[in-house]
Amino acid sequence: MKSKKNIHDKALHSNKVFQTLVCLDVPVRKRLLRMLAAPGFNQSKTLCALCEILVDALTQSDTGFDKAAVWKQLFGRKAYDDVVFRKYCSDLLKLIEAFLANENLFSSEEEQAMLTLDYVVKHRVEPLFSSALRQARASLEKQVYRTVDYYYKAYAIERQYYQMMDFDVKLDVRANLEEISRNLDLFYWIEKLKLYSAVLSQQKTGTHQYALDFIQEIVSHLQVYPVESAPELAVYYYSFLTLYEPDKVEYYYKLRHLLDTHGKSMPQQEAIELFDSALHYCTGQLNQGNRVFLQEYFDVFDDAINKEVFIIQGELAPWRLNNVVGVALRLGKLEWAEAFIEAHKQYLPTETRINTYTFNLARVYRYQKKYDKVLATLRNIEYEDIGYNLISKAMLTITYYELEEFDTLDSLLESFRVFLNRHKNIPQQTRKIYLNLIKYTRRMTRLAPTDKAEVTALMEEITLEKANIVNHEWLLEKLAILA
Repeated sequence: MKSKKNIHDKALHSNKVFQTLVCLDVPVRKRLLRMLAAPGFNQSKTLCALCEILVDALTQSDTGFDKAAVWKQLFGRKAYDDVVFRKYCSDLLKLIEAFLANENLFSSEEEQAMLTLDYVVKHRVEPLFSSALRQARASLEKQVYRTVDYYYKAYAIERQYYQMMDFDVKLDVRANLEEISRNLDLFYWIEKLKLYSAVLSQQKTGTHQYALDFIQEIVSHLQVYPVESAPELAVYYYSFLTLYEPDKVEYYYKLRHLLDTHGKSMPQQEAIELFDSALHYCTGQLNQGNRVFLQEYFDVFDDAINKEVFIIQGELAPWRLNNVVGVALRLGKLEWAEAFIEAHKQYLPTETRINTYTFNLARVYRYQKKYDKVLATLRNIEYEDIGYNLISKAMLTITYYELEEFDTLDSLLESFRVFLNRHKNIPQQTRKIYLNLIKYTRRMTRLAPTDKAEVTALMEEITLEKANIVNHEWLLEKLAILA
């Protein structure tokens, strides 16, 4: 939720009950207020009123509320007592916690069926057992795609059946032990693969080490197990292998096939994690110079967008739009990039929408060689985001060169250099690649057009140093014209 501005924010009070209410969606708050008004749940009219007042207060500011004003609404002219107020807030928080537990327990038909079966078995309510078991199984089978949660619940149901049927003492009757074991195995394997994938990902960027037992044994077993008979297991298995053995590109293609087939049916958060796993693999391949994965990155992202994976509660993360537009432009998909930006502008977060939109539109104009439009879009904009600022200044560098406005370019390059040296929070490698762009652009503008030897020497120098120069392709393209 976005913060609402209020000139009195500095004087506002906040506490755990208020912060909890901020986290709840409007429909959930409404259900909470209805529950608090129910005598069977809450008998204190004061707590009900306090919740209503706090809910109303957070529509004005989600940073806090005026304690004195809330107290006055509750108790009129009665002198403020902080101990009493904190006690009411504490009691209200306990009721909210009870409400949230109730929300979770009865959030779906499946959860209710599982709870009913659990009660029936624990209390030996035999007349209801058959129908409770049938309903629990039927509600679970409604899942189009069997997630790790499915296997855990299927294990729990079969365990309940085993317990109710007294298979421990009925030695002459075939029990459902294989069903229990299979569901438990699938749940365990999938969870282990997810955890170890997280370990491998964190070890790439962090310094912490983790020791997880049995991963080698699980991997060895899954090498001979028919993993694709359980798509949830298969997709996490191949996602794990793209991290575990990144040189074996066939694992990526198996993951990609599974996402093509099952991505639409997956729960959204799971689909996000797995599509991101494929995208991260593509990025790793690109960093190694494998340009085939530029098209792969685009195709994976396009598939995710078509499956509505990355639109979360009506929003598309700006960095996702930035990434795919950059890939599309490098592939020459200029019309696609422009259409994508226009179509998805509405999904960008309100607070960053204008900046993200104008920044990416300028990128498209740069590739379209519409340099006047690049200038019109970027000239008077100073982005708060350092990344946007750097790329924008690099685009302006290219634009002024292409328009042969060399005096303006020289001034920009100097201000760009000062900007890079002034902002100490810019990573050293990032600073280096942009300083090199400045250095080589300056040298290029000072070349004598007839000095082919100097042009060739500069091309060779940039080619050797290209890993440390942003937009080195553009530099080489311009020098090739002079050669």
